[in-house]
Amino acid sequence: MADTPNLPNVIAAATLELLRRHAPFDQMDQESLIFLAGRLKLAYYAQGRIILEPRHGAVRTLFIIQRGLVRGDLSAESLPQPGELEFGEGECFPLGAVADHRPTAYTYTAAEDTFCYETGAEVVAELMRRSPEFHAFHTQYANNLLQRSYAALQSDYAQLTVSQQPLHTSLRELIRREPLSCAPEDSLQSALQSMQRAKTGSIIIVSPDDVPLGIFTERDLLKRTAAGDIDLAKSIGSYMTVAPRTLPSTASGADAAMLMVKWGIRHMLVVDEGRLVGVVAERDLFALSRLSMRAISDSIDIAKDFKDLKTAAAGMRRLEGNMLAQGVGTENLTQLIATLNDRLSCRAIELQAAWHDLAGLDWCWIALGSEGRREQTFATDQDNGIIFRDPRPAAEVRALLLPFAQEVNRVLDACGFPLCKGNIMAGNPEWCLSLAEWQSKFSGWIRSPEPKALLNSTIFFDFRALWGNAELAEKLRSGLNLEAHDNQRFLRAMAANALESQPPLGMFRNIVTSGSGRQAHTVNLKAQGSRPFVDAARIYALAAGLAQTNTAERLRASGARLNVPPAEIEAMVDAFHFVLLLRLRHQHLASGDPGDVNRIDPDRLNALDRRILKEAFRQARNVQTRLQLDFQL
Repeated sequence: MADTPNLPNVIAAATLELLRRHAPFDQMDQESLIFLAGRLKLAYYAQGRIILEPRHGAVRTLFIIQRGLVRGDLSAESLPQPGELEFGEGECFPLGAVADHRPTAYTYTAAEDTFCYETGAEVVAELMRRSPEFHAFHTQYANNLLQRSYAALQSDYAQLTVSQQPLHTSLRELIRREPLSCAPEDSLQSALQSMQRAKTGSIIIVSPDDVPLGIFTERDLLKRTAAGDIDLAKSIGSYMTVAPRTLPSTASGADAAMLMVKWGIRHMLVVDEGRLVGVVAERDLFALSRLSMRAISDSIDIAKDFKDLKTAAAGMRRLEGNMLAQGVGTENLTQLIATLNDRLSCRAIELQAAWHDLAGLDWCWIALGSEGRREQTFATDQDNGIIFRDPRPAAEVRALLLPFAQEVNRVLDACGFPLCKGNIMAGNPEWCLSLAEWQSKFSGWIRSPEPKALLNSTIFFDFRALWGNAELAEKLRSGLNLEAHDNQRFLRAMAANALESQPPLGMFRNIVTSGSGRQAHTVNLKAQGSRPFVDAARIYALAAGLAQTNTAERLRASGARLNVPPAEIEAMVDAFHFVLLLRLRHQHLASGDPGDVNRIDPDRLNALDRRILKEAFRQARNVQTRLQLDFQL
């Protein structure tokens, strides 16, 4: 085929202009666009006319909407409840069916008078070969759009940051100089002289083949000097911190930042195939502001009272907002938020425990709900409880723990984690229970899945140990998984309950809004966007007997056991993370707004985000469709 278009110049120019406004065509090279535009024909479909349906057989035509609206419906025979998709200007369908030479599962109907560009399957195949962007759009649709949204978000937030240190770049790009290293048998004095000449605060001790064995820093020197434990003639190997933390050079700055806080370190060693290639210091990651993760982490660790914790919490929120502004990925950002929140909660527990006589008690503070899943956003209240084990009567032990737990709840409230409106907190006697009492509650909910039991399961089954004897939480998890796995009636009831919150996709302009007053014309990103993924992941994790509580980890682990294609799972994860991203962004920009922090007006989103949100809702519907089929609902 010749690459010169057959269309009149004016028509060809108009076609190219429309294509360039929409994904994936806006990312494609000029030659590929011209190739496609020259092989399009324009067709008209009156409102109500069927454009394509399953009985037509293997699809040989790709449709690109020039103007109008098309609705795609799954037949009532295909599913217990019909599914619907909507396509507007610039969107194409059914790309998967054309590329795979199969019939479509949907019936596509013109919802209004519609004009479509059409081209054949052979053109689609050639375009897949010519354009990596078009091929990626087919194979990684949701992920492709999501990454572009992250880039747009970073650009939009650039004005909010002091500088543009991109935490999503690889560690290799963040290495500023060759690493300073020495052999373990070198003397401490020679190592210090090398550090002085290089004007660096650390030196890496390596083997002959450059494998890191240890690290020695200026802080180590101060500690040793203060302890009077210094002999300059001794080998550096006698003073180094052994088994230093490492990450591969392909890891991101965000990965390193989160782990630095988790492990309490200031330097991350960068390796390729186990060999040292560089060192990234905390200051390399946080040139954007005077706030640093380590500084905030230190302020939490040395906090003496709730006022100190309150100050640290304010710093946490500023840092988290800055990282959102840099375009840090949702998964990394929510893990960072969870890590910092965990540290602050643990310090609050430690401070209050010192004021109460808890000696000899065997107990564990557990995080529940979004905190238990490590999916907290900027606006989150408390969900926590206590498990204890003691030979004394449970009421007697509970009387010792409750005053302490109530103080912790009040301190966390003062630090910006509001008291739970449903009183699901450790300071409530109902959720400060012995291991046996927790097991009895869980067993009761599973055996009698009434509405309240199902509601409780969506909160309490996402627990994880936060402070204390984690073995108690592990025992509770083992018992829960064993009992839930063998109770199909309960899992089926959970699945039916999960289907009650439907993604807001409808027949009119794609996204159905609701609400009144200030919340008119909005969608609830938590109830209608996040919940379908969270609920499905919980159900599959229980069915598979998994210990994970994080939604993305649950989906990936259960998908492997249920033989769901990895690409399908990642599409679900990407969609879930995009909804979380919108919630984080909305909460950050609407800080202090008394309105619902999870409701947004989709018409106020830019065209790209609106399109990805629609795709995320479609993925949520796909998740629910799978639940329907798997549990025969």
